[in-house]
Amino acid sequence: MSADDKFLELLSAGLDQAKVPAGATLVVALSGGPDSTALLAGLAALRQSHQFKLIAAHVNHQIRPDSSASDQKAAAEIAKSLNADFTTVDIDVPALAAVNGVSIESAARTFRYKELNKIVVENKAFGVVTGHNNDDQAETVLQHAARGSGLKGISGMRFNSRLTIPDEKIDVTVLRPMLDTPRSLIEKYCENLNLSIVTDESNASREYTRNKIRLDVLPALNEAIPEATRSLSRLAKNAKDDLEIVDWVVDRHLLVAETRNGKYSRHTVDGLPPILVNRILMRAYDVHTGHSLNLERTHVAKMSELLEGQSGTSIELPNQVVFFVDKDEFGYRSANDDDCPFPSELISEKLALPGTTELGNGMAITAEIIDRPERLDAGSAHITFATPELSSHSLMLRNRNNGDRFQPLGMSPKAKLQDFFVGAGVPERWRDRVPIIDSDQGIVWVAGYRLAEWAKVLPEHEQVTRLEFVGAKT
Repeated sequence: MSADDKFLELLSAGLDQAKVPAGATLVVALSGGPDSTALLAGLAALRQSHQFKLIAAHVNHQIRPDSSASDQKAAAEIAKSLNADFTTVDIDVPALAAVNGVSIESAARTFRYKELNKIVVENKAFGVVTGHNNDDQAETVLQHAARGSGLKGISGMRFNSRLTIPDEKIDVTVLRPMLDTPRSLIEKYCENLNLSIVTDESNASREYTRNKIRLDVLPALNEAIPEATRSLSRLAKNAKDDLEIVDWVVDRHLLVAETRNGKYSRHTVDGLPPILVNRILMRAYDVHTGHSLNLERTHVAKMSELLEGQSGTSIELPNQVVFFVDKDEFGYRSANDDDCPFPSELISEKLALPGTTELGNGMAITAEIIDRPERLDAGSAHITFATPELSSHSLMLRNRNNGDRFQPLGMSPKAKLQDFFVGAGVPERWRDRVPIIDSDQGIVWVAGYRLAEWAKVLPEHEQVTRLEFVGAKT
């Protein structure tokens, strides 16, 4: 088999692994270098049999002012020679890197995919195809391993993956059909077709970590261990297989733990191995956010610590996400979301008895004197029956104050309201907004939670005070 046939065979197999359907519109990221040029040429050769529509997209990063324009022109010529549609975009990566406080490498990748994503959406394409090859895969695995990555990092790049960066409005399918194709075969294919390729001078610069690995580390490793590049790619596949097993287990536990509205049962993860709990937390974060960018091991460790501790706690995570632990559940919410079921903070005011006192947000406290019901258990935490003698007290409606103490019904002696909130599993983020009925004798009712012992109905009472928290969402 000739080198050209071998290249096309590997490319076709890669398209199958990437699950690219026949008749797909593909946006090909074309830098004009050997990898992307060979990719476009190979796809053009397979175009008729696969019924592809090809759109070559060149992103001018303006990193190399002396050659960026000529590279752009060369890419256009390559696309024309291969009878592929061509589009180009200019972005000032150095300026964007400075504004965003990130490296040139990071800015180039983010904003390149941002523009490619737009082209995919505009053309209703299946995804963007990149020229990542077998050698690139080995470099990726080596780089992640050196940074102490786990299975996900060591498993490297995928033939088909979803790149999601919500802050930049990026949500695109990335296809890498040449991951099993060695760079030497790619260069040979370009040479045999006499394709004019662009030489990126920055690829020879050891200023970038990736280039140091390509130019120095891998050659030395291949000299010490022949075929190390291919072995590293094989390691990526093995790690990917193992990761699929781990993900299957994690997803099953997450499904069992899910309760409602993206919340999860604490009980279902109790007793699980800590490393599995960590995986569940990471997966749940990914489900909520759409990605796990910037989530670090320290964040996961803190989440796990909170999950094992008392309820009502929370922690801010990257991407404006808050992880919270309630009495029976845990979950994630956006930092700007208000999940509190209580009204906004109250201005202390007199409670009408009898009457209705509005709280705002469609909520109110109603109070009335009624004949004693047969059962004092109303079946709802939002309704309570208290002593009829409340009518002789001055009742106020407010939120908690520092140093509040009260004696919950059936308990002795008085305790700090803060301790009661903790024991009752009231989330910390809600505590400042829980409506409290106060009196000249002390707290009467922590609305929705507990009546005070002193305000209970006594056997001799023929009438009771009925209090109801109307419109409560808990």
